[in-house]
Amino acid sequence: MEPVIRNVEGASNPILGTSDGVPNYVMLYVQHEPGASSAHHTHAWEHQAFIVEGSGILWVDGKEYPIKTGDAVLVPPGSEHHFTNTGDVMLSRVTVNPLSSVGGGG
Repeated sequence: MEPVIRNVEGASNPILGTSDGVPNYVMLYVQHEPGASSAHHTHAWEHQAFIVEGSGILWVDGKEYPIKTGDAVLVPPGSEHHFTNTGDVMLSRVTVNPLSSVGGGG
């Protein structure tokens, strides 16, 4: 298998997924405008996020956690959560989820 290199510009999520032959995890690139939030949701699997730019709040099970550029985040499995941009620049994050998050595996 050859490496896969994909630039985020013009790509859709997942940036790296089953069509690329990934065996275990998919990668997403997500951006939130100032004041915007991701959907409030829960899922059985964990996911990890790296904050590339901006600042905000990670809301997990009723508690708020500040996040900022350079933070690595683990969202526990089964937790209710969402990301909110509380800053005045784009909140950008790279998220890694298990293959099962897109219906492509166990």
